[in-house]
Amino acid sequence: MYAFQIFEAVYFEDPAVDTENVLWILPICMVIIPFVYFVRLKLFDKYVHGIDLEAMNAELQYYKTKEKEQMQKAGIYTDESITAETVEQDLSDATPKRTINQLLSSVQASFRSLF
Repeated sequence: MYAFQIFEAVYFEDPAVDTENVLWILPICMVIIPFVYFVRLKLFDKYVHGIDLEAMNAELQYYKTKEKEQMQKAGIYTDESITAETVEQDLSDATPKRTINQLLSSVQASFRSLF
């Protein structure tokens, strides 16, 4: 923004430096300021606080494999082919069908008792 003001003061003969021309800088600032802030945040977390996301992911992976080994030692084997997506799809398919079947069977039972 200061560079824009200096450029405006040197190359334009307008005596007022901060007039409508400063509105040209707003879209540029709306892009640059968040970008600089997120870069600062990443650097600050990594070098000041010591938060390293790659190290955290490696540690989480280590604990997952360790837990899996412990479960296998205990005789509990997990099926790798079953994922959260397949379970969710099974539930989303089975639940409405089961509900409809229960509803239709209750309607059928009420008609039987009526006649």
